[in-house]
Amino acid sequence: MIRFLAKYRHFFTVIIVIGLIAGFVYLALKTKDLKTGTYDNKTYSGIAFGTAIKKTIFMDNIDKCDEIDRSIDKILKNVDDELSYRNEASEISVFNRSYAAGGSYSFSPDIMLYLKKELEVYSETDGAFSPCILPLSKLWGIEDGSTEIPKDSDIKEVLKHIDGDNMAVTDEGLTLNDGEMSIDFGAVGKGIAADEVLTGLSKTDVSGAVISVGGTIATYGTKGADSMWHIGIQDPRAVNGEVLGVLDVTGGKVISTSGDYEKFFEVDGKRYHHIFDPKTGYPVDNGLISVTIATGSGFMSDAMSTACFVMGLEDGMRYAESKGVDAIFVTSDKKIYLSNGLNKRFNIRNDEYEIAKK
Repeated sequence: MIRFLAKYRHFFTVIIVIGLIAGFVYLALKTKDLKTGTYDNKTYSGIAFGTAIKKTIFMDNIDKCDEIDRSIDKILKNVDDELSYRNEASEISVFNRSYAAGGSYSFSPDIMLYLKKELEVYSETDGAFSPCILPLSKLWGIEDGSTEIPKDSDIKEVLKHIDGDNMAVTDEGLTLNDGEMSIDFGAVGKGIAADEVLTGLSKTDVSGAVISVGGTIATYGTKGADSMWHIGIQDPRAVNGEVLGVLDVTGGKVISTSGDYEKFFEVDGKRYHHIFDPKTGYPVDNGLISVTIATGSGFMSDAMSTACFVMGLEDGMRYAESKGVDAIFVTSDKKIYLSNGLNKRFNIRNDEYEIAKK
């Protein structure tokens, strides 16, 4: 055996060298792939919740991306159909048409849970977040394209019917003590959908994904060696798609932004947008133009971005930090206020803005 090895040592040496070179080349290529985050990916676009959606899916088996895309679309449609008051067959729509004041009405377990959580946020924010603001939203009609300011008398009348204190959720169901109230999940629907999408992705072999539904973005897993997702935050005073900065988050986070730029009209230079103060009945006018919340719960990110916008800079930031979420507040004078510890994970991309001290 020794003589055999000695006789053919040059041959084996060549084989070993070739093997080592091949190994080094393979490792070099893999390292390059990881450094640049080169998991195969495909991007898809579409419409859901009445807004544009974008989905980028990262996985080893790129041929399965189409299947994953279809499953995400199905989840988004199911959530929209289930929660939309515009869908005449949804539990929400049926309830709004048929309930009687003082009665107790039971919903599916998921919706009962959402109602309870909405009332918790309502209580925590002293009514800044309202689960029953639909009559006011309909009066203004901004989401449906209206550009008329309602009469003050009509607004005052509607305010009587959007009081969350007239809502109660028990084990038996939901009770509204006012016969002219309505409920909807417009302020949390996209966040709920994001939660459902992340749950669905966890049951697949997808490596990573980022799904954008209007002002709500969900991140999942990783796209390669770079464990952070770099999420652009919309510039509230620029064309859609331009960013004021980039927020770095890990997979499993949902980032929701509420702002006065999404749906609005102007009269005599004053902007009237779709985020209303439940106490005044008018669009919020407190110096904020956008609020972004990033956390592990899509429901909370969506609810809190609205609530914090209504609450204003000081109270909103205080609430955000009490809940331990990442928060970005942008004011009309183009100053950016960040929650504690966020400085190292947020980078400005627009020189017109500056990070201000709290």
